[in-house]
Amino acid sequence: MSRGFPNDVATALAQQHVAIVTFAKLEFPSGTVYVHNSIGTYTWGSQDWLGVGDLGSISQVQEGLDVSPYSITLTLSGLDATISGAALTEDYYLHPVTVYLGVLEADDTLIADPTQIWAGFMDQMNVTVGADGGDAIELVAESELSNFNRSLNLMYTNVAQQEKSSGDLFFNFMHKVEGAKIKWGAPTSGNNFNYETDPDETGEGDTR
Repeated sequence: MSRGFPNDVATALAQQHVAIVTFAKLEFPSGTVYVHNSIGTYTWGSQDWLGVGDLGSISQVQEGLDVSPYSITLTLSGLDATISGAALTEDYYLHPVTVYLGVLEADDTLIADPTQIWAGFMDQMNVTVGADGGDAIELVAESELSNFNRSLNLMYTNVAQQEKSSGDLFFNFMHKVEGAKIKWGAPTSGNNFNYETDPDETGEGDTR
């Protein structure tokens, strides 16, 4: 639990009773929202982080020995106009989410700047109105490791390669290789293989 925390924070976390606060930075297209799950406003990192209902709760932040894309769920206040407006109107998908953990002194001041404990991207939002718990927005966020399971939608073609690395000729002759008939070990002059080209390409369908 103490990995990556400043010494004074790690010492406080080792005590039997400790007051902690969770911060979340939500980078919506229209602007970044800074919230926490305690009361009042904390200022650190040149930003004011707002509490009281903006960030109601956060699911357990998991980690394991295996490289797995653990997700988290943030429960946000549906009464906040900034958050509810972003949830209903903005294309928030895959925008960054960062979660920090802070430890408080007895007078509710931060011992040190909070430490980042999780980073990922917004996946989906579920809005509930008039439920038992009041109006709420549930934000499910996927960790950065989920990128390993996400297809890049790239093609093994010269056109795609030029968009990625202009001037790279790696796939320039793919159309000639496609459909080639390789005769391994066949007796030929000068090499041990040949292939037949597409008749439409040479006009003769010769064997080289």
